[in-house]
Amino acid sequence: MPKSSLVPVEDATPPSKPQMGRPRSADVDRRIFKETLDVVSERGFSGVTVNEICERAGISRATFYRRYPSPAEALAEAINEAFEFHALPHSQDPVEYLLEFAQSIERSYSDPRIAPAIGFMIGEYKAKPDVYQGLQNGLRERRAHVRSALEKMGTLPRQKDQPLDIDEVLVILSSLAWNASVTKRKLDADVLRTIISRLIR
Repeated sequence: MPKSSLVPVEDATPPSKPQMGRPRSADVDRRIFKETLDVVSERGFSGVTVNEICERAGISRATFYRRYPSPAEALAEAINEAFEFHALPHSQDPVEYLLEFAQSIERSYSDPRIAPAIGFMIGEYKAKPDVYQGLQNGLRERRAHVRSALEKMGTLPRQKDQPLDIDEVLVILSSLAWNASVTKRKLDADVLRTIISRLIR
């Protein structure tokens, strides 16, 4: 993918420091995330401008720049916020918990804007390594959250033969969810339970 500037010349000079003021509005953040994802899905990564995001979100450029240095940072945070891991767990059984995790990842990938946005971020990682790092930090945070939840359950069975690290289990489940979104074949809960049971026991 060819490298391109995320911000056109007229948008390229944000204020040097975030301005202090009223507390951040969660509604404004949601609007910024939605419109950033929408613009990227419609125009591609190189078509994103602060002006268009602000116009569509109904905010000023100053409001945008108080939060994000550029659309790239807004896009990375929008992708991270698309995943629902904070809502987990609803089950204290590790198999059911990991099933919920896989299903939540599948729901996030099913958003037609998310997979292309991730692809654009990966394609730009050399040009914007700090932004790509933010995306990776979100991934690590999700995995740490799941690992912590499983540890608190205290019921995760120890594997006897060729044990998998829990991060490897999460990678496998995420890959299955990604494949389901690409092929448009919904993950079957019973099949997932079987796979998870074999991975962790």
